[in-house]
Amino acid sequence: MSNKADKERGILIRILSSKDIQKGVAFFSIALILAFTAVIPVTEKEIVREEEIKEAPHIKEIPYPSYRVINATLEVSTTGKVNVSLQNSLLGNDTRVWGPETVGSGNETGNETFDLTEIDLEGVPRWLNFTDIQGNLNYTYTVEYSHNPYGLLSLPAGLFTLIGVVYAFRGKGVILGEIKRKQMEDEARKKEKEREEKAEEEKSSEEEEIEGEVIFEGEDTHEEKDEADHIDFMGVPDEDEEDQKR
Repeated sequence: MSNKADKERGILIRILSSKDIQKGVAFFSIALILAFTAVIPVTEKEIVREEEIKEAPHIKEIPYPSYRVINATLEVSTTGKVNVSLQNSLLGNDTRVWGPETVGSGNETGNETFDLTEIDLEGVPRWLNFTDIQGNLNYTYTVEYSHNPYGLLSLPAGLFTLIGVVYAFRGKGVILGEIKRKQMEDEARKKEKEREEKAEEEKSSEEEEIEGEVIFEGEDTHEEKDEADHIDFMGVPDEDEEDQKR
């Protein structure tokens, strides 16, 4: 268990210390930051304000972005009376997309706020047209919209991601090569050790066989000597006996 943990720790250290892996992580981090920045929505507001208008008709182009419009309002105030409409061309009333709406009655001040958020005006020109102006006209047009001004950052984010992938795969290849080489070296050392142990066992076995043969030869010599002494003792008469016979 300890050897396995040490091996895993060694692999982790190789990964963290690899220059290619470090570069890959750096490029991935930059790409991630750029990608998040590219999709962050920014809310902006544009205001068109005109005051003390007396001449009729009064036509004013207004901004209506092609982004997602959150809120678009028109506040009209007059000391008399005014008709207001919204059109997508300067050619005439047949291009009107909203209105006309009447503000005031001519005898007293009129104030109205109109919600233009739901009007589909994206991608076409927009003009406010004020007609039949009686008295002083004041108006404020406000549009609030959300868009992604940093959307182009997604392009370098994709490029950095690709570079990070290349470095990561190259680092992975280097690490796997080192691990494989280390395993081959360990296998070679293991086989060398097994060969040495086997040679030691064979050498010990040969020494034991040689010692056994030496012991066996010594026993044979001792037995032969005992047999020779026994023959001399049994077959050859003593000198004392021969003297007595004479």
